[in-house]
Parts: sequence; structure tokens; C-alpha cells
Amino acid sequence: MESFQIEATNTTPYVRLDAETGVLDISGISDEQDALAFYFPVIQWIEAYLLHPQPETTLNLRFKYFNTASSKALFEIIKRLEVLLKQDKQLVFNWYYTEEDENLKEDIEYFTDLTNIPINVIS
Repeated sequence: MESFQIEATNTTPYVRLDAETGVLDISGISDEQDALAFYFPVIQWIEAYLLHPQPETTLNLRFKYFNTASSKALFEIIKRLEVLLKQDKQLVFNWYYTEEDENLKEDIEYFTDLTNIPINVIS
């Protein structure tokens, strides 16, 4: 399976999904109005990856900002990755934020309540 990468723009994040290492990185700003369209190829890649995942998968999120539409798309990604836990695979979910960003910290806590995946919240 090929790795997947999208370069960042002013309104979209950097995305690097590495099938060989199992490391999935998304970082930057996600302010697209049609976030589901932007994240659709990411979700497709993850669905294909889940057919033959690595023993350990790491999701690293490092957002400066994401809008409500992006939040919904991110939730879709996270819910799909939750399948790894049912396959007895290891999933490490690291969500980085700056301590000054209380809004982002609240958003992370909201995601924590919505999923069964343990989230490592790192400032």
C-alpha cells in the first residue's frame, strides 16, 4: 500500500499517512468549508489501510485551528481507527496543543468523551 501525503495550504492541513510505519500525521489549520470533501481521500486511505494495518498505528494530530466542519470529518477518521482496537491492534492517539489554546483543549476533551480510544493530550 502506498503512503499518502497532502501539502498544507492556508485553509487545509498537512497530511502524511505512512502505511509502512503506521504513523498518521495531520497538522496545521483545517478551515475548509467543505471539510468532508477535503478529508474524503484521507478516509478512503484509512479504510484501505485497515484491511492490512501495522501491529501498531499512531495518529498524531497537531492543529493550530480546525472549524466545525473539520471536527465532523476528524470524528469520522477517529471512529474508523477505533476498529483497530477490535482487531487486537495497538492504536496510539497523540493530540498536541499549545497550553494557551483553551478552546482546542475543550475540543480535545469533547472528542475524548465521544470515543473509546485513549487520547494522549500533549501540550
